[in-house]
Amino acid sequence: MTTIIGVDFSGARSDTNTWMSMGHLNDDGSLTLDITRSIRRSDLHDVLAAVPTPAVLALDFPFGVPADFAGHLTAPHPPTDMPAVWDSVASMTMDQFVRARNDFVALHGEPKRAGDQRHHRESYSPLHTVNPNIVPMTYHGINLLHRWHRNHPGRWHVPPLASGARDAADEATLLELMPGALLRALQLPYKGYKRGRLAADLRARILDGLAQRSGVPLPNLDDVRENCLANDDCLDSVVAAVGAACWARDSTRFRHPDAEELPAAALEGWIYVPRAAGA
Repeated sequence: MTTIIGVDFSGARSDTNTWMSMGHLNDDGSLTLDITRSIRRSDLHDVLAAVPTPAVLALDFPFGVPADFAGHLTAPHPPTDMPAVWDSVASMTMDQFVRARNDFVALHGEPKRAGDQRHHRESYSPLHTVNPNIVPMTYHGINLLHRWHRNHPGRWHVPPLASGARDAADEATLLELMPGALLRALQLPYKGYKRGRLAADLRARILDGLAQRSGVPLPNLDDVRENCLANDDCLDSVVAAVGAACWARDSTRFRHPDAEELPAAALEGWIYVPRAAGA
């Protein structure tokens, strides 16, 4: 049985807006949702470090930063992969990270990561200055990745990096996944469902179409429907869990970096969503 977790992550100072949906993939390929709840970032670290394996965990935050900013953080030693950047970010306070971002943006603007620029135009740069949650989310998320990588070596597979597990049965895959990008790939509403006049209707359309569009049966989705309709963070965690289940069923269905894109993806991170039909 494969453990499935979807996380809608928040870097907000209050630490009250992160949601986690945990379930398991059944033998028939369906996803049963066992727990859907809000969770503190520190508790998320402990829960994910102890989940039964094999597991696929889809997390909604940037696993890395644009290459030029990564070099700015690690100077004078150019980084070649995400863990090198995680080490540098973990050595900084939040205020130091924000100052480094401000210094870089003043000279270079807010570049996107290469994969986001090419495939996910709806995404924000991890250096985004208008949305106040983006930079804290990036900082706190990368710190979680650093702690998992440091404290539990050999447990994780962080695509597109090579797996560290000796046996696939002992492996927990950490997947960067953006719920809005997944909804777009599934041809479900991906704009306007968080707030606004049509938000409730759009959330209902997402819930009504999620199982069919993803190909993942959701036998107890009605158990969390009310919370998803009331709270977009809850809904995003369920969407992320469905993305994780799609990966567990067939990871070849997803867009992976090609040979040309791989070096940048290994350094900056890569948002994983299924390919559009015919792509």
